[in-house]
Amino acid sequence: MLHSFKGKQSNFETKHPWRKDWQFAVLHSLRIESYVLKILAREHHSLFKHEITLLRLAAILHDLARMEDVENHAKLGAEFAEPWLRNHTSLTSSDTERVLEMIADHSNKKVKEQDFCKAVLKDADTLDEIGAMSIFMAGNWLERHSPFFFYDLRQRLIEYEIPFCDKQLSILNTDGAREILNEKRAFVESFIVQLTDEVQADGHIEQILLNLSETADNKVER
Repeated sequence: MLHSFKGKQSNFETKHPWRKDWQFAVLHSLRIESYVLKILAREHHSLFKHEITLLRLAAILHDLARMEDVENHAKLGAEFAEPWLRNHTSLTSSDTERVLEMIADHSNKKVKEQDFCKAVLKDADTLDEIGAMSIFMAGNWLERHSPFFFYDLRQRLIEYEIPFCDKQLSILNTDGAREILNEKRAFVESFIVQLTDEVQADGHIEQILLNLSETADNKVER
């Protein structure tokens, strides 16, 4: 299945350059499989080993079309996966349909999912790139050459990242995923506390320096 990814690049990504290349889609999919297992480890479920295998397979294959079409990549990915599942695996027809169903529906996160396997896959996909990774990603929205970079990063995390965690928390389906996301949120909060201490941020000195910079710029323009 790696041949489905190899050599492809995303034309939709502008802020996070590591998302552009096909290797990112592979690594992301493997992380989602890992999150599936982490969620299941925290859930009281009755899935059979075979059902977990199908769920893990869906996780690995869920983003086959990510480089092709962001908006419709779930259903398109199921179309890409179907020939391989039918011709190169020993899955039964019903098992294949089950995996394809999970892949095709994984992006539909607006409604609470009643199907437990689908819920786990959707939650696993939601959890990726939140926490330590999202702190790095927040920096990509900022002016890297600004002397206020770390102050701006702190503000970005407070104003956008913490609310984003809360928003994602509201769409999760499983208690296991909610536990994991709350731990990630707590990590971001602890990072903010540490960064606040290191840069001695109180908002006052930054504003003074900004005002001085604006005054100097205005004089140059005149």
